[in-house]
Amino acid sequence: MIELNGIYKLKHIIGLKNNDISDFKVVGFSEDKRFVGCIKLNGEDSGEGYVFETKCLIDPEKPEDIYYGELIRKE
Repeated sequence: MIELNGIYKLKHIIGLKNNDISDFKVVGFSEDKRFVGCIKLNGEDSGEGYVFETKCLIDPEKPEDIYYGELIRKE
């Protein structure tokens, strides 16, 4: 379960070589909990805020579920 103030990594996109391996801290949820507001804790652009779909974060209750989507086209 994704929780407020929890620290998570993003799921990987299949076919993308440079997936982000930074840690993100959840600082808020949308009313329907479909989206989360996060702060990037390390790596390039640390301290920046981001919004993701909740299903883009790796849930510690499902550690084997690490992929989200597939790269369709790269320009």
